[in-house]
Amino acid sequence: MLNSRYVHLHEALGLGVMWLNANAKIITPISNPVSTPDTNTFQAASTTPTSNKHEHSNARLAALQRVRGNANPTLATENHLHDNIQTIPHIITQATQPSVATPQNATIMAMSVCPSVQDIAAKKLFSGDDGVMLYKMLAAIGLQAQDVYLTTWLKDFPDFNPKPPTEIVVAAAPRVAQEWQKSGAKALLLLGDLFFDREDVQQQIEQFCPHHQRFIIPHPMRIINNQTLKRGAWETLQRLEKHIKAA
Repeated sequence: MLNSRYVHLHEALGLGVMWLNANAKIITPISNPVSTPDTNTFQAASTTPTSNKHEHSNARLAALQRVRGNANPTLATENHLHDNIQTIPHIITQATQPSVATPQNATIMAMSVCPSVQDIAAKKLFSGDDGVMLYKMLAAIGLQAQDVYLTTWLKDFPDFNPKPPTEIVVAAAPRVAQEWQKSGAKALLLLGDLFFDREDVQQQIEQFCPHHQRFIIPHPMRIINNQTLKRGAWETLQRLEKHIKAA
């Protein structure tokens, strides 16, 4: 028998019927702890064409301008943003750090490398389409927002930096370890394989979270923009759900 949540996730990630067992039968849970969002909306979020990349970049640039309070940006792409934002001194202060969801005794801790420029402006993590995708994926495996301790690896830093050097990664590790203990979570969901698969990052995580408790998927925005990442994310989320139920 096949729990209907798998069908929601399967449809949401656009995997096609080939990923379902031909003999599978769908069962509906007696009570669903999650108000699962409309799958069509999830599909729309997850199938944003790559051609919209510049629109996302422009939105982030506009968000940066709101933080900086300066004139219109002259950069056109996120790559240019990343190259040039390092020259902007201390625009991100403790006062502009995004708020985070920190429930006690959370089921999972979900962590990205750093707040996006849009999140900094909104003062909320995963404030855009990436957040829509994230919470719909979590809902598909039975998790509500209050079940998730949401945070980032980098904190109290001056710049948006999705590719921090090793010394910054190491310096941030003790606070991350403290958060992990505080959360009481059963599993660590790492959002961003390009960062969390790095050897230096893995070495730091190993010191406070054993391998069987951590799960890595691409950042939700990458999943939105790259359809080929969906199958792997789906399989990882299935393993995460099994781990939670067994813990």
